[in-house]
Amino acid sequence: MDPFFSNPAICIRLSRRPRNFTLICPDLMDQPVTPRILPRQEHSISRNIIDPDALKVLYRLHHHGFIAYLVGGCVRDLLLGKRPKDFDVATDAHPRQVREIFRNSRLIGRRFRLAHVYFPGGKYIEVSTFRRHSEFEEEGEEAHPHSDNTFGTPAEDALRRDITINGIFYNIADFSLVDYVGGLEDLRDGIVRSIGDPNEKFIQDPVRMIRVIRHAARTGFRIEEKTYLSLITHVERLRLCSPARVRDEFLRELRDGSAKESIRLMVETGMLFVLFPSFLPPLEDEKRKGYFLNSMETLDQLHLLEEPVSEELHLALFLHPFLEFYCPLDEFPAGRKGQPDFHQKVREWLMGILGPFSFTRHSREAAAHLLAHQRSLRELGSHGRLPLRLIRRPDFAQALRLFQLAAKARGEEPSPFSWPREEKRFRRRKRRPRFRKKPRKPGGDNLAAGESSPGDPPL
Repeated sequence: MDPFFSNPAICIRLSRRPRNFTLICPDLMDQPVTPRILPRQEHSISRNIIDPDALKVLYRLHHHGFIAYLVGGCVRDLLLGKRPKDFDVATDAHPRQVREIFRNSRLIGRRFRLAHVYFPGGKYIEVSTFRRHSEFEEEGEEAHPHSDNTFGTPAEDALRRDITINGIFYNIADFSLVDYVGGLEDLRDGIVRSIGDPNEKFIQDPVRMIRVIRHAARTGFRIEEKTYLSLITHVERLRLCSPARVRDEFLRELRDGSAKESIRLMVETGMLFVLFPSFLPPLEDEKRKGYFLNSMETLDQLHLLEEPVSEELHLALFLHPFLEFYCPLDEFPAGRKGQPDFHQKVREWLMGILGPFSFTRHSREAAAHLLAHQRSLRELGSHGRLPLRLIRRPDFAQALRLFQLAAKARGEEPSPFSWPREEKRFRRRKRRPRFRKKPRKPGGDNLAAGESSPGDPPL
């Protein structure tokens, strides 16, 4: 056997036998499926690079007689030489059995029960039971939420997943790789391929198309031709999905550090204009399109440096290239007089863009404030000095950061600003204490020497 990967960071060997296409056909799931097993000496995943808490979960399940696999994107990232963000475990143990084995766990989920095994620092490892269908497939939506017939075998669990490179399992029993779907070959060839018929997969759950875009952008792989054509055919079906699910998947596109490539693929396939139809007119301008992609590259650089970025800053940087197109500055009076009307215009525009996706009111309002402050910062840029009324605002730091990032995306130097380091403190002059005169007592005690009382007879 010869090395199958040209990338030296990936050391995987595979046999030269032809690919068995029955492995990725959902219609044959009831037939016995033989996986491709890659022993430890033929791949690069070592226990030294696996999270210690994930190993504890795997070993405890294995010692209790259950199958325990690392699954999903963590196996893919380990094979690509990347550090996974999280580690997911799949097992044949029932959720109630997982709960009994791990006293530090909690069951979650409405239809498909999952276990979160908690560790210090708020960290948890997600443990799921092998199942037949995806959580959002149309088939069986009315089934009983916790019915045992939703659970399945490792082969069925692999076949229900989205793309082949996410269907590779790591077996803690013998440290081998288990591949039911041909994911190792696609990982070698740099291909993002849907498991099974992509038309059927995308009709069952259109959100899978967003995931295909994201994984192609993250890995730099090309999308397999049949999967790509099917994505273009069914991209309009994203309008039928739950707005909350689309919102969560879209935010992951911005947060994964590959926003520029994701947005480029969304524009290429038309997905961006299905999600945001109003972006089509402004993006016909190549200059604004380039500025938009540069803004996403700036966002990727922040994630590469592991700098914290709030959700409202994500949204504001995403929408900033379209701000002047829909909210022209020359329509409003200059200075403070036009700021309230401009702010209201930005709020209405932003509500029309983000309203359909169930973003929280806090995120929408905070993003609107950041975008509205750009007008003030731009007008004050010629003076170079910011007033106290602006720097006192709690969102001033994020607004200034957005201003600088937008200037960087345009290829400009941000305007240098200055402001007082400390506010002036005025002392109140101390008042002299006012002493009240003591009341005079009747009698001669209060009389000075030589004085007489008004009631005394004259001498």
